[in-house]
Formats: sequence, structure tokens, C-alpha cells
Amino acid sequence: MSVEATAQRLKKKLENSDEYQNYLELRKKVMAKEGSKKMLLDYQNLMMEMQTKRMSGEELSEEDKERLQNLQNFIEINNNVKKYLEAEYNVSKMINDVQKTIFSDIEVGIPEEELKNEENESEE
Repeated sequence: MSVEATAQRLKKKLENSDEYQNYLELRKKVMAKEGSKKMLLDYQNLMMEMQTKRMSGEELSEEDKERLQNLQNFIEINNNVKKYLEAEYNVSKMINDVQKTIFSDIEVGIPEEELKNEENESEE
């Protein structure tokens, strides 16, 4: 069996997993209710905005932190959005775990030690 065929089989397994099916069901529920949908989109946009600030080295203001805390408090109350975010996390974790397993011992390119040795030899 080719690597591509194995990847297709893994994709089907992931799509049929309980975690992914639960995620799809919860996403459908959240997107069907305008209030829940808006809350989720606001939360995701705010998280993206804050991540961008952090990546650019910018400190989060007290106002940013307060906005996030308020939104998180509303999410705690909205069970559908809360469950959706938990399901999204579980699917992401599952995919990350699979990725770690697949790529844990795969080596591509020249090992870093070899590059360092080559640099040291060329300096001499």
C-alpha cells in the first residue's frame, strides 16, 4: 500500500472518529443560533487579535484582558459554545498527536550536528 493510500485511510478514520463527529454536531448547533454564532466568531476574532499582538511583541492592555475575560464568562454560560470549543480542542489535539506520531522519527535534510561540524571545519 502506498503512503498516499495509507494517508487517505487515516483521513477517513479521523473523519469517522467520535471526536470529529461530535465536533461537527456541535458546530452545526452553534452556527444555527445567531447569538451563539456571533459569540463564537467574536471570541475567535479576539483571540486572533491578541495572538497577533503577542507575536509582534506588544503587551496586552488591561482593556484587552478585560474584553477576553468578559467574553470567556459569557462562553461559560453558553453551554453550546463551551462544548463546541472543547470539542474543537479535542479534535486539534487528536490531529496534533497523530502528527507527532507520524513525524517523530522522520529525518529530512542534513542533521544539525553535521551542519555545525561542516561550519567548524570551514572556519579552520
